[in-house]
Amino acid sequence: MIVEVIGSKKELEDVEPFYVEQLLWGTQSIPKTYGYLGFVPKEGFYLKMVCEEKEPLRTYENVLDPVYRDSAMEAFFQFETERGGRGSAVYLNFEVNANGALLAAYGSGRTYRTFFTKDELEAFECNAVVEEESWNFQLHIPLKILDEVYGPLNLGRGSRFTCNFYKISEAKEIEHYASCFPIHSEIPSFHMPEYFGEAVIAETI
Repeated sequence: MIVEVIGSKKELEDVEPFYVEQLLWGTQSIPKTYGYLGFVPKEGFYLKMVCEEKEPLRTYENVLDPVYRDSAMEAFFQFETERGGRGSAVYLNFEVNANGALLAAYGSGRTYRTFFTKDELEAFECNAVVEEESWNFQLHIPLKILDEVYGPLNLGRGSRFTCNFYKISEAKEIEHYASCFPIHSEIPSFHMPEYFGEAVIAETI
């Protein structure tokens, strides 16, 4: 996956979209789901995900609520530290419903994750918009917060990391699971960084 360098978040939808089309764990279909990821030097990443879903289930309203029980879209990222290795396997999860409720944390596994602070959650600038035929959310991932989690990453053109993007609902009446990059596991879990896809920040304009 090539992550294009953009001048500002206003250019985000000019980049090549990614698609969440890998149906998982018995899922027969999902609403069309796709997104855009761009990198602004010295600022960080900007992400927008879109789901062509009418009247999405959106019960939860507060940060750190279990939005995966609603209709939600999610983005997971893992970065390597300059000291070598994959930052003790630490990865970040961002999970959002159509109310813009954000569940965000980091850690090396599905359990014992560290939730981001109130100030960090605000810095992500998460917001959601519900339209007649679809809904979407946008998110900013500042370099400052990434450096606080991993230590200095010095991200720029040519930097590599791994990621995956998901559509989910654990609500029984609409239960479904899908990913951008395939997950080869019989255990239903998105917390499997071994199945994250390779990404690189574009080296040329």
